[in-house]
Amino acid sequence: MSTRQSISSGSLSKEQVLGLLGHEHRQAIITYFDQEMTDSASFDDLIEYIISFDPKRGELPAERRKQVTIGLLHNHLPRLADAGVLEYDQRSETVCYWGDSQLETILKAVPSDEYPI
Repeated sequence: MSTRQSISSGSLSKEQVLGLLGHEHRQAIITYFDQEMTDSASFDDLIEYIISFDPKRGELPAERRKQVTIGLLHNHLPRLADAGVLEYDQRSETVCYWGDSQLETILKAVPSDEYPI
């Protein structure tokens, strides 16, 4: 496990920051990297982390896993990648987190019951 340092971007607009933090799964991805103090993770590790705190845990596990996987692949990871926060390598199924101090600061200031930071 490597230690990570967030970039102090300041380059994201207020609208971008709020948009990126507007879904609990994007919050969970950022929280995961902040808690684990690492800059890379497997796609499966992120899915397991999200499912472990997911309020929809009562659903059938295979169906919920499929929903989370589709959401990450087609929505959440691309949004975070477009903002320069991370990179997802589909071939190796690895997520490299570049970090963003604005996003992390806001998540720490407004803690969530779902994904403790």
